[in-house]
Amino acid sequence: MSSKFSSRLKKTLAVAAAAAWLIVPALLPNQQTMVYAAEAQAVSQNVLANTENGQVRGFAKGGVRYWRGIPYAKPPVGELRWRPPVKADNWQGVLDATEYKSEAAQTGYLGVFATAGGSEDCLYLNVAVPEKQPGDPDKLPVFVWIHGGALVVGAGSDYDPSLLAKEGRAVVVTINYRLGAFGYFAHPALDAEGHAAVNYGVMDQIATLEWVQRNIENFGGDPDNVTISGESSGGQSSQILMASPKAKGLFKNIIAMSSPVMYANGHSISREQAEEKGIGLAKAAGLENATAEELRSLSTEEILALENNYLLDGIITCDGEYVPSSIAEAFKNGEVNGERLGIGNVQNEGSFFAALAESIAGKNMDEAAYRTNLETLEKQYAIPGFADKVMAEYPAEAYGSPAEAYAQVITDSWFAAPIYRIADSLDSKLKVYYYEFSDPQCPKYVATDFEQGTAHTYELPYLFPGFHGSSDIGTELTPKQQKVAKQMAKIWTGMSKVDEQGIWKRFDGDHARYLKLGQGKPQMADMKEYKQRHHFAFWQNINMY
Repeated sequence: MSSKFSSRLKKTLAVAAAAAWLIVPALLPNQQTMVYAAEAQAVSQNVLANTENGQVRGFAKGGVRYWRGIPYAKPPVGELRWRPPVKADNWQGVLDATEYKSEAAQTGYLGVFATAGGSEDCLYLNVAVPEKQPGDPDKLPVFVWIHGGALVVGAGSDYDPSLLAKEGRAVVVTINYRLGAFGYFAHPALDAEGHAAVNYGVMDQIATLEWVQRNIENFGGDPDNVTISGESSGGQSSQILMASPKAKGLFKNIIAMSSPVMYANGHSISREQAEEKGIGLAKAAGLENATAEELRSLSTEEILALENNYLLDGIITCDGEYVPSSIAEAFKNGEVNGERLGIGNVQNEGSFFAALAESIAGKNMDEAAYRTNLETLEKQYAIPGFADKVMAEYPAEAYGSPAEAYAQVITDSWFAAPIYRIADSLDSKLKVYYYEFSDPQCPKYVATDFEQGTAHTYELPYLFPGFHGSSDIGTELTPKQQKVAKQMAKIWTGMSKVDEQGIWKRFDGDHARYLKLGQGKPQMADMKEYKQRHHFAFWQNINMY
């Protein structure tokens, strides 16, 4: 390993939406939460709002009013672990909502993307509201952000909502939901209890949207104009909510950002298949024939120490109720919620995944490692000859390095091709709008020896100022990039008026165009070049979707 690569590797680990191999570290406090808490304490102005459970006290800063750590459900602990969320209890007096509450219990699963730690007592949301300005409607649009992190890590508190609130003139809600083995878990002893099962994280997300419907008018928001959005598994979650009958009527618009492989082979499994993972975790904990009581008696730390080997790993379980069928099947049948879908990717998604592969190997990727990684995918997809076909289409010598060739494969196969397929399949069922974000000079908080371009998650600082996961690498934007960020914020929160704005034109599968974002003024472009760049003709002939 070169000393240059070694020093960079020590500084940061690559982040990926489906990493299942990182070692579980000891639990640590969320340092970013502590910073936010100190910031809130420094603000003396009290801001009050009413909720269905009682009054909450927030604070105002920089033209935005904030309320943090509002409970939307009872803590899912003890007998409520692995049960559907239950409405929060009422409180007496005024609840202090100036500090973030705990993120969901999680490990260091995605390296610098999120900090290990948290608690099972995590069902809280945060609200940000811009100070009233002339021209604002009586009720502002509502933007609900579902964080990414492979459904295993992350927190609403990692995302600064100030830009979306101020520039987008919207009420912004960021949420926590159960993650990993606490949020997506099946076991026969639990599933036989008669309650909704397996997809507890989905249930939590729906509970937040129900809370929004009941409460957001008290914060100046319009419950009839709700946009849900998320990146990576947050975008994936947005699509699950589109397909869930339990989420019907809870939102109007969707912006699914960089949602990986929703159409790929094996991306949906049955409850019985999910239960096999749960049985494995129970046995690893010494519970050969576990009862529900025994499972709930396991400590948070015991479950976190075991979960990486038994995670559902972003795979969607068809539970028959909240997720009755695969997302692909639901979309093909037109079983979708919402009126408008914004969907797209960043230009070099796969750079993160190539960086992850190098981090795991502890060295730069050579051509042999490139093939090994492709052979791993071949086994996963059960497509004979997959590795040979891909190497012929994406020869390492045609790129700057084997890592860059692998990155392009991941970009095209996990993101561009399936995302386009989703857009094309839904075009006749709701209004679809397509985008690609690219800024080669974007801030990068993962260090590599190969050229990354605009990698997975690198658009997040343009919506959430300073986003850098839990790394110590700054992601400040230049003045030019800040201008792009303000434009994006207005587009993202203005989906209900997207046609009136005239910037983002509707996707038409017969004459497909997409919005180019990231450099200069947003502009529409023909998708012919996009399809060529992402090797669409090749992926149409691979039996992967």
